[in-house]
Amino acid sequence: MRVQTETCVSTAKHGAKQLMIINWHEGNIPSLAIAAEHLHRDHGMTVLTVQACYVAAELFGKDYGGLTHGGEIEALAVLACRPDLVHLDRIDYSSDHSHGRKWDKLRRTRACQPVLRDIRTIAPTGWYGATEHATVDKARAMLESIAGAIAKEAADIFRLLDEAQGGTAEIKHLKMAS
Repeated sequence: MRVQTETCVSTAKHGAKQLMIINWHEGNIPSLAIAAEHLHRDHGMTVLTVQACYVAAELFGKDYGGLTHGGEIEALAVLACRPDLVHLDRIDYSSDHSHGRKWDKLRRTRACQPVLRDIRTIAPTGWYGATEHATVDKARAMLESIAGAIAKEAADIFRLLDEAQGGTAEIKHLKMAS
């Protein structure tokens, strides 16, 4: 949270008015929400946090086996930018998919969010999913589609926020009044 906040405060001090935080790791969601709120309230930034893993799941989940820990979608995300980190030839087996899906469904409910002590609660090997169809070309195409979808939706959201809040004028007005 601190690294995120300090980096973004610096951009605000240099004139940035809007901020988009793109996150891929579900474990970062709570801390990024707190940081985004702080940046908005204390530094007058219009902040949008995007959960790229969920965008990927919406766009590609049906065809790529869903959003699984270490499955095709996650492998493709890394493969697109750092193919040297993905060793598809070393893959032996993943954990039981039914067990992994049950736990992922539990931790992704809107009403209840359990804290897991370890990812191995979901998947004893640390991952479940299928990556046999992952390629660098497929990875780059997926990331390009995700980036395009995020850019389009973010532009619409920032426009709506600007209309509703007058950009950061609302925050500046509140600071001047206090």
